Amino acid sequence: MMTVVSCITNEHNLLLVLIAALICLFGSAVTLRLLHRGASASGGQRLGWMFLAAVAGGGGVWTTHFVAMLAYEPPAPVSFDPAMTVMSLVIAMVGLLISFSVSALGVTPVFALAGGALVGLSYSAMHYAGMFAYHVVGLIEWQFGYVVISILLPVLCSAISVALTSQRQLPMRHFCWSVALLVVGIVGLHFTAMAAYRVTPLAGSSPEIDPAAILALALAIAIVALIIVGTGLASYLIDTNVRTDSQEKLRHMAAHDALTGLPNRPNFTSHLSRLVQEAGGHDRKFAVIGVDLNRFKEINDTLGHSAGDEALRIISRRMAQCLQDDEFVARLGGDEFAAVTKCASRSEVSAFSNRLAEIFNRPIR
Repeated sequence: MMTVVSCITNEHNLLLVLIAALICLFGSAVTLRLLHRGASASGGQRLGWMFLAAVAGGGGVWTTHFVAMLAYEPPAPVSFDPAMTVMSLVIAMVGLLISFSVSALGVTPVFALAGGALVGLSYSAMHYAGMFAYHVVGLIEWQFGYVVISILLPVLCSAISVALTSQRQLPMRHFCWSVALLVVGIVGLHFTAMAAYRVTPLAGSSPEIDPAAILALALAIAIVALIIVGTGLASYLIDTNVRTDSQEKLRHMAAHDALTGLPNRPNFTSHLSRLVQEAGGHDRKFAVIGVDLNRFKEINDTLGHSAGDEALRIISRRMAQCLQDDEFVARLGGDEFAAVTKCASRSEVSAFSNRLAEIFNRPIR
């Protein structure tokens, strides 16, 4: 443990380490949110969410690794193999897509644990592929014990994290634990592996590092990663808003009359039940007024049902507009309505009735 801590504090640029950690935290949170959304979907939608989670997760962990590599300050000149560097990104994304798909195969926790373990292996494969792209002019030595620990740590943390996230209900407490475990796995993988990586510079070689250039490159990579991860987050937020709006519309449709927009009979019954409970417990009064339109059938018979529907809409709109506080009106069906008001005396009920009656005395064009 002390070797890992010493590696971080003595051999890394701590500002870039902090940037890498923040990217890791943000990327992990977005990835797990997308994964949980995919676990509750089905068919093509599930595959789409898993793909977004893999892209966001792969981009986030690759950027964490790359920025942390730029933070490493070896005692010898370094360079990067572009092809292998890009390959490590592909390994991360493809590996996560396969891993997330495995975690969503069944309803038992075994699949989630297996998929989570594959997530950890994907992270490890990405990291060591990136290390192959990291060329140092010097003698390289690996400490095998730290290599094993660096692989086992993300496997264990990711397995638990994905298992928690794959639950149908995800309380905020469990989500926070999942994010924390995933971050610990990723950060632990990188810095434990770096503790296993020992460089002995060749005679006459000296590092040629421009700190400003390294910082600029790291920030550029971080911005690109945030765009990738942010795209996944935006998709999640848009979907959440659309689902919320759809649920609100469905709830409104279930409680309101489709023709007039007034509360329907079930809504009226529910409202009346609440008033009965309030009146019984607090000695309060309310009045219910039934409204039935006389000769309404003549409108349908002489002018057609479309004219009758328009008449109902106009009357309903007028009644809704005349309501005051603690007043309620609903369409029970056909040409039958019901109005409810809280009251303290008969005079208040009469005033409410007269206000409603005035609506039916006005002409309807």
